Amino acid sequence: MDKYKKIRLLFAGHDLKFAKMIIEYFKSKKNYEVRIDLWKGHNQHNESVSYKCIKWADVIVCEWGLGNTVWYSNHKRKNQVLIVRMHAQELRVNYPQKFNMKNINKIITVGPKICRDFKIKCKIPNEKLTVIYNLIDGDKLNINKTKDAGYNIGLLGYCPKMKGLDKAIDIFEKLWLKDKKYKLYIKGKHPSEYSWLWKRKDEREYYEGVFKRINQSKWKASVRFEPWSSDIFNWFTKIGFILSVSEFESFHLAIAEGMASGSIPIIYNWEGAEEIYPKKYIFKNTEEACLLIDKIRKVDGLNSLQKYVGKFARERFDKKIICIKWEEIIKKECDYIGK
Repeated sequence: MDKYKKIRLLFAGHDLKFAKMIIEYFKSKKNYEVRIDLWKGHNQHNESVSYKCIKWADVIVCEWGLGNTVWYSNHKRKNQVLIVRMHAQELRVNYPQKFNMKNINKIITVGPKICRDFKIKCKIPNEKLTVIYNLIDGDKLNINKTKDAGYNIGLLGYCPKMKGLDKAIDIFEKLWLKDKKYKLYIKGKHPSEYSWLWKRKDEREYYEGVFKRINQSKWKASVRFEPWSSDIFNWFTKIGFILSVSEFESFHLAIAEGMASGSIPIIYNWEGAEEIYPKKYIFKNTEEACLLIDKIRKVDGLNSLQKYVGKFARERFDKKIICIKWEEIIKKECDYIGK
């Protein structure tokens, strides 16, 4: 590609929330032109718009390896670069099997474990795979905590049931029985707001059981549900401990965001967690989680650890670092095409 020409960069996908800061970064660069092909769903789009976009683009970034990647990998020209970012959902659908792999230059995954899974389960060639972590806004998350944050436990996002709301309740209840100052703040969309989820009997019955448990408890006033909003920066000011109690995750952005804000991570040992986050904050069961929180509060001191977790997150996940890695990949692939 002509090194003096602006690179025409296209982002295509149905859900671009995790790519927002990446898109903003390239829009701010003088040597890039950026366009968006926003799909309506995993496999729903205006094909005439997509045709116009692919005709225009030099580099295509498919956010999620779903129907968007199937379409673009089958329509991409030889002189174009196609980069795909995959999270975890792609392991549970059959779209990767439909990729035209020869037309994909690079597949970016958000963690080492999920990268290995894609290699094995989706039969993706090793040379096409790389790991670039999800990104955070370290400056905005560098905030001061409220005085009572040390007793406040946070869970950001609790749908579907694999997110482990029941485990969060178990941890909170055990702590509350020892000290009534503890509170559990749960932020995210209610399960009934996801029509696909609420239609599933097992999911609906799970949440109905958890809500019943809360409403019949002595501690229900200390469990606060808050609706989803993009203003997580203000929410984190009151959160001393941020939970990751999922059965599995590819990265779990809420933990990186929480750490950058000074919240201490309490992470269930989902496979691959120890390759991304500090091992000392990973637990195997409710008892271990409670002992860890109790030790941090009474022995280590919350304030003494806030700088450490904040520094850890910003040095690995900050947008200033991650966006440069994205640009390096794009430039390298463009140079290769140009040879």
